[in-house]
Amino acid sequence: MKVVLDIETLMTSREHWDALVGLGKEDGSHDLASSPADLFDYSEYEAQRQKEDEAYQRSAFDGTFSRIIVIGLLVFSDGMVPQQALAWFGEDEAELLRRFWSKIAEIRPSLWITHNGLGFDLPFLKKRSVIHQVKPSIDLNLAKFRMDPIYDTMAVWSNWDMRGWVKLDVLARALQVPTKSGSGCQVADMWEKQDRKEVALYCLQDTYVTYACYSRMTYRAVKSVEEVLNKVECILVDPDR
Repeated sequence: MKVVLDIETLMTSREHWDALVGLGKEDGSHDLASSPADLFDYSEYEAQRQKEDEAYQRSAFDGTFSRIIVIGLLVFSDGMVPQQALAWFGEDEAELLRRFWSKIAEIRPSLWITHNGLGFDLPFLKKRSVIHQVKPSIDLNLAKFRMDPIYDTMAVWSNWDMRGWVKLDVLARALQVPTKSGSGCQVADMWEKQDRKEVALYCLQDTYVTYACYSRMTYRAVKSVEEVLNKVECILVDPDR
């Protein structure tokens, strides 16, 4: 079996990030009231806050801080015949991970297909699994500069050169395959508005675009979205249910 993987994530709160990096109120680092105005260097304070704000924004891509809300998976036969389209979504991240790794144990993929999976999705999954003490069902080697067992379309397209990295929708347009209907920056708003199944479907659309790019890059015919996403299962994983 071969699988195409994509995840959707949410940033942690600023308060939680502050606590994780040691900027909690207990150290007084942000307490202006305790500093006399004539002794406090506001320009230095503003510069420090800007650095912290930038670091906080970068934390969106790090599983140390942010969390997974959707895991999307397309399952294919070794000959790339569509078998299944799955998306687990919800607030119970530990259970998302348990169900995902259970499925991976069942199908034992011979190839993982991703877009920036080596730099983002797979390290993120590993970190969150450690944090929740959900042991992965397989030992996945994230070594670079190879196309097996992980085919990362972004890395392969750029020959592992950061100067050639492109977003998924850019690569899709270059390869003349169907592209994304939205962007990852919309995920947080959709999640906040309780459009959570829509986020899961958006994630699966990303997996389809990744599949289409992989197919073009390996000189295969691209099956339609209707063929690949014919049997979609969006599974809610909610601690209250």
